[in-house]
Amino acid sequence: MDASIFISRYQNLLDRVAAACRRCGRNPSDVRIVVVTKTHPAEIAQTVIDAGIRDIGENRVQEIEAKVPLLSGAFEMHLIGHLQANKVNKVVPLVSWIQSIDSVRLADKVNGAADSCQKRIRALVQVKTSAEETKSGCAPEECLDLAAHISRSSNLEFCGLMTIGPLSAAEEQTRASFSLLRSLGETCSHLAPRVELSMGMSSDLEWAIEEGSTMIRVGTMLLGNREYPPR
Repeated sequence: MDASIFISRYQNLLDRVAAACRRCGRNPSDVRIVVVTKTHPAEIAQTVIDAGIRDIGENRVQEIEAKVPLLSGAFEMHLIGHLQANKVNKVVPLVSWIQSIDSVRLADKVNGAADSCQKRIRALVQVKTSAEETKSGCAPEECLDLAAHISRSSNLEFCGLMTIGPLSAAEEQTRASFSLLRSLGETCSHLAPRVELSMGMSSDLEWAIEEGSTMIRVGTMLLGNREYPPR
């Protein structure tokens, strides 16, 4: 992908973020953008980094393993997809953020792996805020206990919460999902100086921002359709 195309699309995204922030009286600088490069080759991810984007997101451990050694420059890799316990040791050395911690058991595995490679992982608790069977995440009522457990872990930094809005749902349902995460974030406010709320993607980012999102995860509108099928 030509860098100029990406930059033009990114500017359009910034305009969308700014407009959403104006509607709800927020500062656009309070919304962090994670560019999701899943199923695009390392060359595309490098184009994104070269454009000055710091936050890169990937769904699959296999893709992180394949891409990170090929990338250069100042960037932070976010794992935003479901993490299986047997892949923790592979991914922890390669990422700065894990947005998908959904159990005490997984938190402890990540903490142990981070200790082994002498690093600190920024962790988000993934919460299941809709009734969709396919969604991962802890139950809302488990959120505070899990966040507190992470905050006590020696090599994890509790940074906030993440959710995936219901797919193809009406605006009211999607906003309810995001509103629930915001409320849960308020219950965790004593655990971090700033509780990040990672919610909102290409199709629903305005609703997410208006409901309090501080971090959106955007891929398709910036990079186009996936370049190869996921492994």
